[in-house]
Amino acid sequence: MKSVSLKCALAAAALAVAGAAEAGPADTVDVDPYQALYVRTDGLPTAVAKRVEEEARNGLQPLRQYVQRTKFIHQLDLISLLLTREQARLAMEQEKARVVKVASR
Repeated sequence: MKSVSLKCALAAAALAVAGAAEAGPADTVDVDPYQALYVRTDGLPTAVAKRVEEEARNGLQPLRQYVQRTKFIHQLDLISLLLTREQARLAMEQEKARVVKVASR
């Protein structure tokens, strides 16, 4: 139950960021500095995974923009890519998943 509510909160935050970016130009993305975000790239084609990792290292806003630009080409969804710190730790321990931290800028 806790995981579901955490994902819902994460989804709401991602949608709020996406909606704010579409409403007008924004220079900053409001991210809680105490809640680290990660992206899971295993299961993606190698070239796409590499590009998603590069954009994640640049921050949440560049990652969101890349996913938005290529969502119809690569069938990416920001909400399904993002993980919380706890989810990333569990994925790495249980599934040996490829996880990259999203830079907070």
